[in-house]
Amino acid sequence: MKHKEWILIVLLFLLVVSFGCVGESKPTNETKLDVEQGVGVVGKLKFDELHPGLEGYISLDVRSNLEGEGAGNVLIAIDNVNPFKIVECGVVHNNANDNRKCSGQLDLDKGLPVREHKTRQLVPGNEINVFWRLKAPGKDEISNIALKHPLYYTVSYDYNVKFHQNIVFMSQNEMIKRRQAGEDYMISGESGNTAGELRFSGSTQQPIIYFFDYGPHEKEESTFSFATQYLVENKGKGFPISDVVVLLEYPKDGIALDDSTPEGTPNYQVYGWHKWNNWDGKILLDDGSSIDCRTGDENNPQINCKIWVEQTLGDDFKKIDTTHLIAKVIKRENFVDSFSIYAPFVMTGKERTHLRDSNIPMKIYPFNVYAMYRYFTIGKDYITVYPVRGI
Repeated sequence: MKHKEWILIVLLFLLVVSFGCVGESKPTNETKLDVEQGVGVVGKLKFDELHPGLEGYISLDVRSNLEGEGAGNVLIAIDNVNPFKIVECGVVHNNANDNRKCSGQLDLDKGLPVREHKTRQLVPGNEINVFWRLKAPGKDEISNIALKHPLYYTVSYDYNVKFHQNIVFMSQNEMIKRRQAGEDYMISGESGNTAGELRFSGSTQQPIIYFFDYGPHEKEESTFSFATQYLVENKGKGFPISDVVVLLEYPKDGIALDDSTPEGTPNYQVYGWHKWNNWDGKILLDDGSSIDCRTGDENNPQINCKIWVEQTLGDDFKKIDTTHLIAKVIKRENFVDSFSIYAPFVMTGKERTHLRDSNIPMKIYPFNVYAMYRYFTIGKDYITVYPVRGI
């Protein structure tokens, strides 16, 4: 065989191998959670192929967002199970709400209905797989035709989000000077948000323009009133099933809560806020009575709001200066998918005087927002039982 023919054969062989490799390569696209998800279902329900009267598995992958704060008391369940039966602990359960007698897959499974799985904690970035073993209805029940049955899955969990924002304050003189010079004076401070279904964004008009009453080294300035504003949006595919507790930590220096009483009630209370250190942790009702926060958890439906906050935030709460912390509770029946909250503050006279006498034209103050709630999402898929032909 000639040298050129050998070369041609080798080239053809390499070409065939190359096409073979391409044909067998199957790129995998991992499902990622977006920033509006604290906990999400990765993909869909996965099913074994089921035949009448036989058993198979369905499974679900649930992940906690790496950019979030982690979730607690994560409850995953399936619903509308009948006419299928759940096989658990070696027993075929005719009722999906039968309590589990064995330990189950997750740490809090024991004693729950067999259609549910629960874990105490799901840290950011972690993923769990839960499964159920189902027994399909017999061929007599499906009349020897394929049965396509809707199956629902639900995920509920405790969650908290953080939002921080630097708010820019600018003197009126500095604003005028910049505007006359043709410079940009519409400056906003940086902000950041953790992942989660309830999204907080700052809608305070910036910069906040303040002015001076006196010249340098004259009388001490009076306080300057302003309000911060935040837009709250439910960006998830579900809704909170608990009350929503919002905390706002304001700067330690130069900024104070507006507790003036123009109408006999402190201004911050008019906006629904409580001073953390003076709050009893209760929600005040219209009839003058008070109740604990409703958690949305069937096993622990109500708890003092302050205790709930401290348990939810854990070590993060210890880092908060509670002398500069206010709290607001949004009752679950009052929650809508988009709304604004306001918080009234003042720049102290001492701070204003300092800025004037030190000729400081602009200053940035940090504000931190925390919110906690229990969230509920629901999904739907179809499970099909195929008749066995010829039997």
